[in-house]
Amino acid sequence: MEGSLPTRKLGNTGIELTEFGVGGFLGLLTEDGATQAECERAAVEAVRCAFDLGVRYFDTAPGYGGGEAERHLGLGLRELSSEERALLRVSTKVGTHPEKRQQYDGDSVRWSLDKSLGRLYCDRLDIVYVHDPGEDAHLDQILGDGGALPTLEYLKEQGVLSAIGLGNRTHRYLRRAIESGRFDVILPSYDYHPLRDSVRVVIDEAAAAGVGIVNGSPYNAGLLAGRDLDEALQKRGAPEADVERARALRAWCSERDLDSGELAMQYSLRNQKIACTLAGPRTADEVRTNIQHATADLPETVWQEMEAFVDAMGPAPPGGESE
Repeated sequence: MEGSLPTRKLGNTGIELTEFGVGGFLGLLTEDGATQAECERAAVEAVRCAFDLGVRYFDTAPGYGGGEAERHLGLGLRELSSEERALLRVSTKVGTHPEKRQQYDGDSVRWSLDKSLGRLYCDRLDIVYVHDPGEDAHLDQILGDGGALPTLEYLKEQGVLSAIGLGNRTHRYLRRAIESGRFDVILPSYDYHPLRDSVRVVIDEAAAAGVGIVNGSPYNAGLLAGRDLDEALQKRGAPEADVERARALRAWCSERDLDSGELAMQYSLRNQKIACTLAGPRTADEVRTNIQHATADLPETVWQEMEAFVDAMGPAPPGGESE
């Protein structure tokens, strides 16, 4: 093995995760004309690269890439030896399968999870997140009799999964999960990075309750990933207010010979309440870049200077706290 990454405890679950994890978009190549075989090969290479560099946590969802990202992760996991596979923590999500979007009843959840286990070549998972409820009625169904949560609690008792999470941007839904006392993990996204840390208070509440935290999208949908910003915007749009702030921070970094990707990744890693920070690499090269961002040496003085610069830009546009 070429490398190792530090691990952190995930709340009260007894699970330890590497402080950086791979999620999202494995093998979802953006080049025109990329074949299925090329996408699959890229995903398998990315999983191998991540493992060799010390990553021990992989997250996915059936809704990413119409199911292809989850299938790609499974292909990569299948290529590892049984000894290597035993070292990993793997999670997926329910509630956003392309054929059953935002269906949070127990039967739909069980059906989706069965599909995911098959794609991932697994008979059990470490974490299953309920994914992206879009309205309070969804949370009512998730928590109620016959909903997602009782079903996952039963499957947890049966050993099919070890921990139950909620993956969502909306802060009041994350708070409901924490306050219920029935979720083990939360996975917020897009709201904890140098340009907006509005979910910090929710992270603090989760940690105080013994709920584990996995932070998603430390680059704010690629705006701070260090690559060409206009290229990033072509792959995935972003609110103009976020783009303007990203341009300003990237210019500030450039003046100081800093990489905005290193700054963004390590901003999340510096918060010890966050067990793992997830990025969404598509290829082995992107995995290497993520690891470089996570492990680069940065001067300690940069954080106070950066915070002063960001404060001078004024309040960040709202994120999940406004939904």
